[in-house]
Amino acid sequence: MDARAGPTRRPDARMLLAGDSPGCRVLSTALAALAVAAEVLVVADARTGVDDDLPVRTLRTMELYRPLIRVTSLAGLRAEAGP
Repeated sequence: MDARAGPTRRPDARMLLAGDSPGCRVLSTALAALAVAAEVLVVADARTGVDDDLPVRTLRTMELYRPLIRVTSLAGLRAEAGP
């Protein structure tokens, strides 16, 4: 295997992200995760922010990458998991 080829994308992989602020750190992590994961889930209500505007704008930006990046809620994740 050629180390220069980069990470191997796994079509069955999901990555769950929750951060203290969905600004640069969560956004850049989500975009980088697309190299290896088929789907990246960002938990919108598992965050805080310096203000209310920046997190909302960042989450909207991540929604543009749907279906690769999916913004969801903790309740939505629980509903997917089932009883």
